Amino acid sequence: MKIGTDGVLLGAWTPIAKHPLSVLDVGSGTGLIALMLAQRLPNANVVGVEIDDNAANEAADNFKNSPWTSRLKLIHNRFQVFAEKSDETFDLIVSNPPFFKTSIKQSKSSRATARNNHYLPYEDLFAGVKKLLSNQGEFTLICPFEYRDDLIELGLSNVLYLNQELCVKGSHTSSFKRILMCFSKVKTNLKTQELVLEKKRLLRTVAYQNLVSDYYL
Repeated sequence: MKIGTDGVLLGAWTPIAKHPLSVLDVGSGTGLIALMLAQRLPNANVVGVEIDDNAANEAADNFKNSPWTSRLKLIHNRFQVFAEKSDETFDLIVSNPPFFKTSIKQSKSSRATARNNHYLPYEDLFAGVKKLLSNQGEFTLICPFEYRDDLIELGLSNVLYLNQELCVKGSHTSSFKRILMCFSKVKTNLKTQELVLEKKRLLRTVAYQNLVSDYYL
């Protein structure tokens, strides 16, 4: 679970045209997206929040051993607790959140924690983002494509407007599986794009390769 396509896509796609100086990675896992954004934003300070013990320890170690260690910080806590106690706001908030809409804990494994939104319901995520996002800031996340309409409504209930989206499918003939969404407190015309990952099995499309080329050896 350490390096996944979803996380790489979000870290590479997240808009940075506003040159955010403070970044929050919610559910940081082992730190992949936080590290990517530290690479993309040489003047930004990046905070990762992670609940799982093993993942948090590994993220802290990865931050310490990265070229951007002075600008990276790991908070080992529930995001709900962090959001409630923090007085800080962020110019950019990113999250590769748990996918499954369920209130039942599937198991105690780290992978189940990462995949089960019992630990971070979307309602809690959006409520925390509403509190922590600066007035001109942006919030990006990746989720299953079928969640799109529900999350747009959830955003509106928290005064967060969908301004950009990237619809992702594995091949030209497959259906959309993922969507990357960018919300802000300022409403603008929605910009929609599409991305196909592979021409054929294990052969990336040019568009996908260009998006992630700075991060793969």
